[in-house]
Amino acid sequence: MVEIRRDDFSIDEIVGRMKSPKIGAIIAYVGTVREFPEGSGLKFEEDKNAIQKLEEIRKDAIDKFDVGDVAIIHRVGSLSISENILLVAVSASHRWAAFDACQSIINDIKDFHKSWKKEVRK
Repeated sequence: MVEIRRDDFSIDEIVGRMKSPKIGAIIAYVGTVREFPEGSGLKFEEDKNAIQKLEEIRKDAIDKFDVGDVAIIHRVGSLSISENILLVAVSASHRWAAFDACQSIINDIKDFHKSWKKEVRK
């Protein structure tokens, strides 16, 4: 599952969807807007290529790691300090596969952010 949306997301809802008898671990990462000098938030422009890029990142992680499912939800628009930006949730039979996949996905998304993230100045 990959979504790009303006509104916030429910971590519990996504994690709940990923549970099954074959899953032994679900790793959930939530990225939030942190405070930075002279800034009041972040702005993510809607990017026509973003959903496709996030789908590629998801597919690559599923192919590379032994995981059951990957969910990526990324918000767009103007986000204030402490608001959620990103949810990456990974389910797997074993925790290390979930941890490794989650870290890889986050790193790939961080590289992708350089093209569509802007700091909002005070």
